Amino acid sequence: MPHTTLAASLLADARATVDLAPDAAAALTALRTEAARFFTLDEAAKRAHGSADFNYGFRPYGRQYSVSPDRPDMNESFTYWADNPATIPHHDAETIAPFLKALRDYWAVAAEITSTVLADLAGHYGHPQHALPFGDYSYLEVNWYHPSDRDLLQDRHEDGHLLTLAIADGPGLEIEVGGAMEPVPVHDNRLLVMPGSLLTAMTGDAIPPLYHRVRNHQLPQRMTVLFLANPPLDQPVAPYVARENTPRDISELARTKGAMFGLPTAPSNPAAAASPH
Repeated sequence: MPHTTLAASLLADARATVDLAPDAAAALTALRTEAARFFTLDEAAKRAHGSADFNYGFRPYGRQYSVSPDRPDMNESFTYWADNPATIPHHDAETIAPFLKALRDYWAVAAEITSTVLADLAGHYGHPQHALPFGDYSYLEVNWYHPSDRDLLQDRHEDGHLLTLAIADGPGLEIEVGGAMEPVPVHDNRLLVMPGSLLTAMTGDAIPPLYHRVRNHQLPQRMTVLFLANPPLDQPVAPYVARENTPRDISELARTKGAMFGLPTAPSNPAAAASPH
């Protein structure tokens, strides 16, 4: 699907898909390869590349949940903010350099798609800030799932961002359509664009959040790659559509949305952050 039709699909169906071009697909393949290498390191090696507040880099199993802390998501994660390798503790270590390069290459792919969607939405609504700056406040997240006997690896939820660009290497993702959960077909190079509640607020409820969950298919290995787009976190952001029930400043919502998943407050300026060694 051409990028220019993605905003129209979100407005019509509250979801969209985009097929990656060959060079973009190659960047995704490289990221999956390097992520798999990272997640198979021993626990101590992985934790060396995670911040103490769990915002940056490696996030161990049990730190995040979809609905309730007594049902943690059955995965560990790695988060890469603002295309800034310096946010990752010990980012200059040789063991993580190939992973960070792959994250940077795929970041460019996801950011280009996101930029087109947000520019199209701003144009649709005649928003004065036509190109909503998101790159300094958004992040890639790679999820590596653990074997489990639970029926759901993640419970039903919405992501709480503007957009999530999602792709998985195996079945499990289900989305809510007309009040029922439907499985999403697995494609090697097709991203699902999922609106979050921040985009709902931006559009005056015109685009609802896409609720989803992950069913357990007892796969020996499963990985998802997500790009989670946020508005600016350090300056006021007016919604596309101002309504009585819409907050005047969407950035205030964005800074605290992660709390519903057990995550810390989002960093205000990750593009300028530097993690200590």
